[in-house]
Amino acid sequence: DVFAVNVSSGSILVLTLVASSTSIDVDLHFQNLTHESPIGNAFSLPLNTSIDENYVSYIPIDNDGRIIVTITSPSPDNIWSMRTEIFDTTQISQLYQLDSVFGIGNSPLSYSLGEDESLIITKSATIDGLTDVPIKYRYVYPSSESDWSNATLNDRINGIAGSSYIEFQWDCNCSWNASMSHYQHFDASWGMDAPTYRPLSANSNNSTYPLITMDGNTEDGELTLHMGDYQDILRVETTGWNDSIHLVDVIVEGDIYEMRVTIWDMDQQTWDVLNEVSATYSMDKISLSLDVGLGTHFIKIEHINGSSAINENAEPVEWNIRVSTAVIDEGEEPWFPASDAVKDAADLFYWLIGLILILPFLVFYRFIRKEKLFAEEFASKKDRLQWLNQKLTEGDFSHNDLARALRAVSSLEWEKALEVWGDSEMRHFTTGIDMAIWSLSNRDDGIWSLLIGICAKECDWNVAAIRFEAPEGEPWDVKKIEPKLLSRGSEIFLDSLTKDSRLFVQVELEGSSNALDIHLSGMVNGDPMAAKPANTIYRDSNSSEE
Repeated sequence: DVFAVNVSSGSILVLTLVASSTSIDVDLHFQNLTHESPIGNAFSLPLNTSIDENYVSYIPIDNDGRIIVTITSPSPDNIWSMRTEIFDTTQISQLYQLDSVFGIGNSPLSYSLGEDESLIITKSATIDGLTDVPIKYRYVYPSSESDWSNATLNDRINGIAGSSYIEFQWDCNCSWNASMSHYQHFDASWGMDAPTYRPLSANSNNSTYPLITMDGNTEDGELTLHMGDYQDILRVETTGWNDSIHLVDVIVEGDIYEMRVTIWDMDQQTWDVLNEVSATYSMDKISLSLDVGLGTHFIKIEHINGSSAINENAEPVEWNIRVSTAVIDEGEEPWFPASDAVKDAADLFYWLIGLILILPFLVFYRFIRKEKLFAEEFASKKDRLQWLNQKLTEGDFSHNDLARALRAVSSLEWEKALEVWGDSEMRHFTTGIDMAIWSLSNRDDGIWSLLIGICAKECDWNVAAIRFEAPEGEPWDVKKIEPKLLSRGSEIFLDSLTKDSRLFVQVELEGSSNALDIHLSGMVNGDPMAAKPANTIYRDSNSSEE
């Protein structure tokens, strides 16, 4: 049997013998428009066997054309099965999962690796795990590529500044799997390695220098010797007033037996080192402190052997640092004279604030004055009770005007307020309560309008209420109250009556009875108390003001 498989340059053909009933030989030829050349024998099975996909052949393709597959067997009745797969090895695929990488042939893969990061190859073998597979890699830059380098198991691949990504190829015509470990060589949670040298001047950009917060919390980092990192420069900043002095206390722990730590007190103008202190390992740690001024200062962590400690096979030297500070001298608080614009704005601000603060008092004073004038004007009227009765009967007296009249009269002295309304229908005084009742109107619709005045003279009444009782006939029902108070059936609730307070209430009762008894109750000094006039008010009795 013969069949052909079309192939393209840069691909790999994978032939898998799935089954064969007898012995079989598989030969391959490459053919294009101009020539044909033998590739060789792909499979040769002398006996019928359980294949279980153990017979796989990988054929790399260098030119466009087709592969001629020739299958021969001594048995004309042989039944066979074969699977063909073609994989493109020219397109670069991006790596996402480093712990499990699978591929076929030398298909290129890419991985973006930062300059302060590295990879260690932890596995690279054929799919059956029997043979190690070598790896080659190169750094790809925006406009160029580096030469290919070789790597094997446990080799470390470092990131390089300026590279876009690393391109990997597994050097075999086989199915393989691999894994790599990713390491970040960052210092002090800064997302990068700390610089090796301090800034050249006070105007230099120092944002790449890790800022250590001086609150006693631990920050960690490392000297990555295999990447040329033999010293780290960290930044601290003090805040306060001019000429303030701060104590910077540094403690470094970890794998620090061959480390030296230095604190630099920097001149903020010239960037000269005003003072410095260094220390090495002692008593399980490196401890040192220095008095510094206001501004930015630096801490250097270095290997005691300097650049001689750099070795591509050296392990990173880890460190942990804690920095705290204390104010030794607060310095002088700066003072800046205010400009004319600030003074003018401040004057305007003071006037506005003064106006805002006094405005509520002016409004309140005007309200009180208007109420007082209204009360005096209302008191000057003659036949006030008759006039109020007429207004209520005719219905041309608004509730706001009525409430205002009652509130205005309440602002007067008690006796003067009683004179305003004229002779009362009934007046009762007992237990520090003075109560007066005026009958206002008796309309044809059964509504009886009353005016009730109450003054608590000697004590406070709490939970006070008035009940209207009918000695004969059906009970009274409260239909309307001014000012608005809670009511239920024949009762109205006054709440609290404080000492020397005055309250006037206009009540409209509905009922057919001709007589009315009034009952006042409440709590006085925590004890229940009641006041009830001895006389009964009769509905057909008229009251008028002389």
